[in-house]
Amino acid sequence: MELRNKKIVLTGASAGIGKELCRQLLNEGATVLAVARRVEKIDIDHPNLIKRKCDISGKEGVDELFEMAVKEMGDIDVYVNNAGFSYYEVVKTADWDHIDRIFKTNVYSPIYALEKMVELKGARPFNFLVTASAMSWMSVPGYTIYSGTKAAVRGFADAMRFELEKGQYLQQVCPIATRTEFFEAGGSEDVKIPFPSQSAEHVARCMVEGLKTNKRYIFPSKIFVITNKLNQFFGVGSIYQWVEAQKAKKWAREHGV
Repeated sequence: MELRNKKIVLTGASAGIGKELCRQLLNEGATVLAVARRVEKIDIDHPNLIKRKCDISGKEGVDELFEMAVKEMGDIDVYVNNAGFSYYEVVKTADWDHIDRIFKTNVYSPIYALEKMVELKGARPFNFLVTASAMSWMSVPGYTIYSGTKAAVRGFADAMRFELEKGQYLQQVCPIATRTEFFEAGGSEDVKIPFPSQSAEHVARCMVEGLKTNKRYIFPSKIFVITNKLNQFFGVGSIYQWVEAQKAKKWAREHGV
């Protein structure tokens, strides 16, 4: 797919992967409606960039975003659901609201947004790219609820893909830990980013290339691809998970959790 002149909605554009992807899409000649709750942090100036404040963690926000996109651009060719957040924690108590908050943003929102795209486009072509995370394949202790949200999105996408019309692509990018402020947003400023990690620039570049080729899964890390294959046949991922579990338990003890 040629990205030049495509009309793209990008959520979570204020930092990290989202901001870098915004830059790269603009460099490709696309028109980008970049949205975030902290829209003032999208410090990019470009004639093809539209910046708007929007909270897509609820139905009303997603509805507003689609109305805004059609009004501002006339249509949507590509929807990139990059918005999301995590918690670093060891689950000790039952907290329904805590679970609900992260599932609304990480699961309900992308599923509902895809339904809105299907409704808007009918049988016309489109691309829908969602940040699913490597944790959708290999859950990581300390990020148990976050891992669950990403696995839910992957499970939905794997089935929904077969219901789409020809020329409609549901894509998932599965980055490993990325060196951004994402982890701080989860209230874990003193937690080291899991190993291995990669840059937001690299992940965004892989996303752009994935959009061009309509790739179903985009894996920015070759190390993860190899590890995931080994895990499927030999269960090596359990060793990594055990190590991360010890780190999470130590962190919890130090923080009195």
